Amino acid sequence: LYRIKHESHQATGDAWCLYPMYDYSHPIADAVEGITHSLCTLEFEDHRPLYDWVAERIVKAGLVPTQPRQIEFSRLNLKYTVLSKRKLIQLVEDAHVSGWDDPRMPTISG
Repeated sequence: LYRIKHESHQATGDAWCLYPMYDYSHPIADAVEGITHSLCTLEFEDHRPLYDWVAERIVKAGLVPTQPRQIEFSRLNLKYTVLSKRKLIQLVEDAHVSGWDDPRMPTISG
């Protein structure tokens, strides 16, 4: 669930060498951020048991109020649409759109 890497990190320098793997941190980050439904591509389907296990444990421990749910779907290719998170963040931060729920954005806000 963790990886060890003895190299400087861009944010923490040499303070840490132990990093959580994505499959462990994904459900924790979703729960802390209040995500109710994590939509993932089918490649994450095999990872759902671990996602559910970690999410159940942090709810039972009282660390978060609700358990997020991971749902897998087949990849959808959209042509002529910006899907890069980095580029979408720039559109929001530069006020080219009114926010993540702007109808011009390829995002879902609930």
